[in-house]
Amino acid sequence: MISMKCINCGMGFIVADYNKNVECPHCGHVHGTDYVEHTHEDGVVHAHKDGSVPHTHEEDNMVKKIIKWIWKLICWPFKKAHQWLTDSLPK
Repeated sequence: MISMKCINCGMGFIVADYNKNVECPHCGHVHGTDYVEHTHEDGVVHAHKDGSVPHTHEEDNMVKKIIKWIWKLICWPFKKAHQWLTDSLPK
């Protein structure tokens, strides 16, 4: 059995012999038999129509996500002030 990630809803599911159309049980998206699965070094399985498509994976870890969220929170008032000042200028 192969585990696969749905391209429609992003949920993972198992591809078994009884699921010939590679249908996602979460959203019902049918991937079809012309999708080819491949596994990356990080264990993520993708399916691309008519074979493999070259691409890379860049995953942010939780620390980076938290730092980005805090940075957006800190910058938000300054962005709004800048927007307010530029909108008040004559055109």
